[in-house]
Amino acid sequence: YSCALPGRSGARARLARPFEDRLFFAGEATHPHDFTTAHGAHDSGQRAADEAMAALGRRRGEAA
Repeated sequence: YSCALPGRSGARARLARPFEDRLFFAGEATHPHDFTTAHGAHDSGQRAADEAMAALGRRRGEAA
C-alpha cells in the first residue's frame, strides 16, 4: 500500500493526467480528495471514462 508524502498530495493530479489523449488513468490514488476509498476509485473511473469519451468526441450516454 502507498500514500502521498506530506506536502505532495498535488501529485495525485499528475497521476490522473491522460497520456496523449490515448491512455487514461483511474483508481483511488488519482482522486484529489477521496483517495484510499472505494467511492474515490469509482469517481475517478467515471472521470477517466468521461475523458476518454471526450477524446473520441462523445459524451456519456451518447449513442456510438
